[in-house]
Amino acid sequence: MTTSRLAMLFLVPVLATGCASTAGATRPDEPATEAAAPEATPSAPSAPSGYGYSKDDPIHVGGGVEGEHEYLQHLRGPEGQKVRYEREGSCCAFESKGSPFGTGMLDVYVVSYEGLEKPVLLYLNMYDRKDPRAPEGFRLD
Repeated sequence: MTTSRLAMLFLVPVLATGCASTAGATRPDEPATEAAAPEATPSAPSAPSGYGYSKDDPIHVGGGVEGEHEYLQHLRGPEGQKVRYEREGSCCAFESKGSPFGTGMLDVYVVSYEGLEKPVLLYLNMYDRKDPRAPEGFRLD
């Protein structure tokens, strides 16, 4: 077994359990489910697209945990509402040139804002940056 594979065996569990967000974060009123999406309300659009809502189309923020927090601090509801977010955990191993080990895991955040009926899950890639934009139902300020 190579040194890098051995290191991954020890580091992936550590990465999967660390890095809880605290700066500027508040706990959502209720837990989200993986398939959660904003329902049609006066302040939330209906049927968000997959960007950011799916492990198959995550938001590539880059910059590590700091990059994730910077992105989330600029994320707003559709009317400029400040979002609340909490890191739920990691999932979904993938190959990444931005990771020192050649593989990474997505971070999953529970995100909410005033007027949103149910919090949603957003999938962020902290290793690779690809011009991050706001998922449907949100905007960046």
